[in-house]
Amino acid sequence: MPDNLQMQDKSDFIQKAKVAGNTATLLSELGATFEMTAEDEAAAASLFTQLHKKKESPEKETQLTNPAIAYKLGTYINEYERNIVQDKLQLRTVVTNRLLEISESDDDKVALKALELLGKASDLFTERSEITITHKNSDELRDAIKDRIRTLMQMNTIDITPKAERLANGLDDGKNPEIIDV
Repeated sequence: MPDNLQMQDKSDFIQKAKVAGNTATLLSELGATFEMTAEDEAAAASLFTQLHKKKESPEKETQLTNPAIAYKLGTYINEYERNIVQDKLQLRTVVTNRLLEISESDDDKVALKALELLGKASDLFTERSEITITHKNSDELRDAIKDRIRTLMQMNTIDITPKAERLANGLDDGKNPEIIDV
């Protein structure tokens, strides 16, 4: 068992308590034994009631280094989170049942809205997006590809003829030379 269970990161106290509790649980599963005293249980209960208070104290973090307190606190946190999930599932069931009752209403508008909400809660409806695909024949595609390649090749063309030679060639033709500085 490690000599020092102090936290290395600077996360909030709830996260530190979860980490300490999970570590103590893992150590227990690996065979470590913790002597749980009445004081340890009282300290864990006290820490649990203070979890959501903003006041940070070094004493609270020091108590997390006691594996028995960390184990018990981890147990409290896990049970609390499990109850929250169960409460949400129960709430979802109550709302769904009430919507089912409302959907049997004589008012079509109310019934339709209840059915719509039931459908959304059950993921029956999905948002649709329309995609239009324009098909071209192979000759049109070939011409479009050739045009695109031609355009790309012209963008990458660099005239490397020396400036003096370009000027001389331009004067010989009698045309206005296009001068590009390279």
